Amino acid sequence: MSKSNIDYSQVVAKLRERLGNERVTDDYVRRFAWSTDASYFRIVPEVVVHADDVEQAKATLEVAREFGAPVTSRAAGTSLSGQAVGEGILLILGHDGFRKLEISEDHSKITLGAAVIGSDANAALKPLDKKIGPDPATLASAMISGIVANNASGMCCGTHQNSYQTIASCKIVFADGTELDTGCEKSKAAFSESHPQLLSDLVELAKLTKNNQVLADRIRKKFSIKNTTGYSLNALVDFEDPFELINHLMVGSEGTLAFIDEVTYLTVDESRFKASAMAVFFNMVDAARAIPIIKGESVAAAELLDWASIKAVTGKPGMPTWLDQLQEGAAILLIESRANDHDTLAAYTKDVIEKLSVFETERPVEFSSDPAVFGEYWAMRSGLFPIIGGEREPGTSVIIEDVAFEAEHLAGAAADLTELFQKHGYPEGVIYGHALDGNFHFIITPKFETQEDIDRFDAFMDDVAVMVIDKYDGSMKAEHGTGRAVAPFVEMEWGADAYTMMKRIKAIFDPQNILNPGVILNDDKKIHVKNIKSAPVVDGYVDRCIECGFCEKTCPTSALNLTPRQRIATLREIARLEKEGQQEQADKLRADSKYDVVDTCAACQLCTIACPVNNNMGQLVRNLRTPYITKTEQAFLDLQAKHWGKVNVVLSTGFNVLGTIHKLTGTTVTGGIMKAARMITKEVPYWNKDFPKGGAMPKLPPLKENRETVVYFPACGGRTFGPTPIDTDKRSLPEVVVTLLERAGYNVVTPANARDLCCGQLWESKGDFPNADAKRKELIENVASLTEGGKLTVIVDALSCTKRTLKADKSLTDKINIVDFVEFMHDNMLDKLTINKKAHVALHVGCSAKTGGLDGKLIAVTNACAESVMRPANIDCCGYAGEKGLYKPEIKVSALRNIKKLLPADVSEGYYANRTCEVGLTEQSGIPYRHVAYLLEETTR
Repeated sequence: MSKSNIDYSQVVAKLRERLGNERVTDDYVRRFAWSTDASYFRIVPEVVVHADDVEQAKATLEVAREFGAPVTSRAAGTSLSGQAVGEGILLILGHDGFRKLEISEDHSKITLGAAVIGSDANAALKPLDKKIGPDPATLASAMISGIVANNASGMCCGTHQNSYQTIASCKIVFADGTELDTGCEKSKAAFSESHPQLLSDLVELAKLTKNNQVLADRIRKKFSIKNTTGYSLNALVDFEDPFELINHLMVGSEGTLAFIDEVTYLTVDESRFKASAMAVFFNMVDAARAIPIIKGESVAAAELLDWASIKAVTGKPGMPTWLDQLQEGAAILLIESRANDHDTLAAYTKDVIEKLSVFETERPVEFSSDPAVFGEYWAMRSGLFPIIGGEREPGTSVIIEDVAFEAEHLAGAAADLTELFQKHGYPEGVIYGHALDGNFHFIITPKFETQEDIDRFDAFMDDVAVMVIDKYDGSMKAEHGTGRAVAPFVEMEWGADAYTMMKRIKAIFDPQNILNPGVILNDDKKIHVKNIKSAPVVDGYVDRCIECGFCEKTCPTSALNLTPRQRIATLREIARLEKEGQQEQADKLRADSKYDVVDTCAACQLCTIACPVNNNMGQLVRNLRTPYITKTEQAFLDLQAKHWGKVNVVLSTGFNVLGTIHKLTGTTVTGGIMKAARMITKEVPYWNKDFPKGGAMPKLPPLKENRETVVYFPACGGRTFGPTPIDTDKRSLPEVVVTLLERAGYNVVTPANARDLCCGQLWESKGDFPNADAKRKELIENVASLTEGGKLTVIVDALSCTKRTLKADKSLTDKINIVDFVEFMHDNMLDKLTINKKAHVALHVGCSAKTGGLDGKLIAVTNACAESVMRPANIDCCGYAGEKGLYKPEIKVSALRNIKKLLPADVSEGYYANRTCEVGLTEQSGIPYRHVAYLLEETTR
């Protein structure tokens, strides 16, 4: 069946029949959201499938074979060359499956499911002084199957510790649905019986390659430097065993040969000590000449920055202050040495300094093992991409290409690239990269508004190809994978014989050509300038986004519907439609996507932490909510703000009444009452049996002489939501805080009108900024009046409230000291109290703790009170989103879907420092979560 006449309604129906409705979607909003990866391409799939186990992947492939539909496998979508998007079926690794992680007894191997994130594998290996070999810059986001499929590498692994060199075995599913485990003799025997021709064809292909001396020598030469252009042809000259051939051909195959289910890596040593130096050369020629001289065991990494890169970071926060003193044309080598003992490290650094002594440098070459010092060095390298990406002109894209050359050609290649930047109108272009491996990255920020813009980029890439391939015989792709970006140049780089071998490999593995067709091998010589993303100017938040996908790991709604990257992609499409005069289509997409883009974003701002350009999707969504506030809703919000004290009392009393009704009538009747009320107003929350009672204000003890006094503001959450039915401590948070402060020797005062006061978070979350800011101002002025002219510290007992309060204009806060109670406990109370530790507790380190910078102190307070602190993995946000968990419970249900199975049986209590979050955590986990103040109070009685 031709791919152009596939009836996708039948494909969707058959997929739903096999997998169920929840795993399959052809909704346009969701399909469009998944049309983007970290590359400059956008291709909207016909149907999206989320698979959480290998049987679901096999079922998807079976349907694809039946209809001849193309299948693109996708992991984290951090690929830069367009290999994670495609037409037809987009098969995405689900949000919970493919997470196997097993370390061998001797620590020499680690077996990883396809969806394990690279940094999580390293976190498991770190206590053993081991790590996986590949170290791409995306390690904190990229998944193992993507790392293998792209042969992704990085600063240190080079060509000796990448996936090709460290893969031990893999579990894969072929296009015909057959499973193979290359590390299992039984599986290999079964495959030999079922697929003798495939194995024979591979062995024959390897023989032909080895017998073609010219081709074999070229393959060895090409892979002596980094190269991910085309397939891993080095397998054909390195191995004879058919299963080793399969194993290593999977590396760099980009989803075109098989579906990767599991990978076993050989682990590599992680050095315990390191030191870094910054070698500043007067010119690029000397910097490039230094690379082969210092290369050896003394140097673990060497990163090169050209003059344009240096200029881009000069004067930026966190960068060395002396950069503006360098002479024009300077170049920098950032050098790192690593060892397992101090003496070896000292010998390594001495060796490097001696080798560099033959060069005249602008500054002395000095190594430092102080993280505060060398952290500033590496901030230049890590900060380069965010600075360029974040400060680019609105409406432009960010393209990172990577090429590789033999060491002797680096200086000339850098000069030629710089000349091409100027020739084609990309003066912002910068060059940096992994110098030890001859690997250059370069960044340009082109516009793609017109055909002229696209033609300019096309001409630029043609010239780059001529320079890289014809002049220097380098690699058009060093570590980012071929994808669609350089597919037209594969034959140009490798020659006809090698390209024929690649086509034969594809035909052997995927004779029906359904696995990611058009990636790596493509007869369309202009495929790299088709299906290009548009980047219309929308607003400051949207325009900064580079769609890298780093945000998706932490987003609490990633399994529910969309992530920040996908929300922004949708907003860009709405803007594009409007710009092109397609207003009706734009209005429809805006309406159809409102639930996914606006209504269900938790606005937790965790994406800001992960984002390389420091973007803030949470604030963007709050801004987007403002136009949707109706006159009636605004009147209600105004009324709430004006009479918040009375509203707060009514809420607390109401929760107590509901608790009594529930106790007398049960869940069905109580739920029915709440459901009926929700038909009148959406401000009525959904009911559940774990709903808390109303909170209470504290009774303050008399002030005592010779004691320090603090001003305590009980935030809305703690005074509104009291204990849940499963809480063993029936006190409200304000009561516990006052007890604890008095025990530590403090007098406590609170605002007389505390019930009236609020930081404004409730209104801001709805997009009502005037009321939000007015309430915050009211709060600050009231507590300030109690501080005796700023002498007394103000304590707030909810992390999110503290954070929002401190974001007020400095004119309001600069004369008073406002701190969160977590910080106050850590800094002022731990050393004043005698603690009898508990055995086991759980801790949630949520979004407000992280974005407010108090996660470390929250962890420290909890560790001080418990022998064992368990933090459920990959739960970064509870999804309660202030009060949104009351009205959109599906967010918290999705965000916390795994918490029960992650909590050990011996953990019966959990802690955090935000009451609404604790309510959601309690409901979804089945154990009581409370403010960490309860833990400190209980352990210091």
